Amino acid sequence: MKGSQKDHYSLARTSEDDLSKDGLLEKEGNFYEQRPSFWRRHRNMVVVQIVLLTIYTLAMYFVVAKIRSQCLHGPNLVHSPASEAVIWEEHEFTLGDRIQEKSEYSGRPSPALDKAWHDLLNAENIRIEPEVMKRLGREDIGVRIPGDDGYIGTINVYHELHCLKRLHQYMYQETYWTDLDDVQREMNRLHNEHCLDFLRQSAMCHGDIGLITFEWSPSNRIPVANATTHQCVNWNMLDQWTKDRTVDMLKPGWLVHPTLGLAYPDGEGDKIGAATGGGHDHGH
Repeated sequence: MKGSQKDHYSLARTSEDDLSKDGLLEKEGNFYEQRPSFWRRHRNMVVVQIVLLTIYTLAMYFVVAKIRSQCLHGPNLVHSPASEAVIWEEHEFTLGDRIQEKSEYSGRPSPALDKAWHDLLNAENIRIEPEVMKRLGREDIGVRIPGDDGYIGTINVYHELHCLKRLHQYMYQETYWTDLDDVQREMNRLHNEHCLDFLRQSAMCHGDIGLITFEWSPSNRIPVANATTHQCVNWNMLDQWTKDRTVDMLKPGWLVHPTLGLAYPDGEGDKIGAATGGGHDHGH
C-alpha cells in the first residue's frame, strides 16, 4: 500500500513538473495558473515587425519603380513637355558600317531624297503651352501663335536633323544654292559652321556609350570597326507626339512681326537663315 501511494505521488509530481516545463502551469501560493500565450506576451513586438516589414516592402517597390522609370524615360533634368513621349530602348542602326550602303536621307540629290528630308522635318514646329513657357521664364519673349495663348517652339532633336540636312545639301551647292551672291554664300558657310559645332556638342551631350569593336578583314590589312547596339529613344513615339502638336509657322500671312510686318509673306523660309528646313518644311 505504501508503495502504491508512493508511486501515485511520483506520477502526480512528474505530471506537474511536465506541465511546468511545457509552460502551461505556474505555481503561485497554493494555486496553479496558466501561463499567458506567446501571442499575448509578444503581440506588440510582432505587430511592430509586421508594420516595419510593410514599410520596407513599399519603400523598395517605389525605389525599384523610380529606377525603372528613369531607365525608360531618363532623369528629366531638363523640363520639357516631350518627356512624356520619351521611352529609351536598345536599338541597332540599320546600315552597319559599310560605306557603300546609304539610307533614304543620303546620296546625290533626287526627288525621293528631298521628300524624305521634307517628311522628316515637316512637323518640327509645335505649340508650347503657356505654363511651360512660364516655367522656362520666356513668356515675355516668346513668339505667340496667332489667335492662341500658346507659343511656337521645337525640340532640339529637330534642330539637329535640320543641321544634318543643311550639311548634306552643302555638299551639293550646285543643286541647292545656285543663285547666291558672295555675301549670301559667306552667310551660308557660317550657318553650316554653326551646324557642325551644334552637332559636335550634341554628340558630346548624348554621350552614346555603345561599344565599337574591331575585326580583321579578309581583304584589308586595316581592322574594320563594327558597332554594337545603341541606347535610343523610341523615335516613332516622339515623332508622333510632335506631329500631334505641330503648327505651320511658314503659312503665308499667318505669322506677323510686332513692328516689321509679315514674317513669311510667300510661305518660304530664308534659304540662308535658321528657318531653312523648318516646319512646315518647304523647299530647301
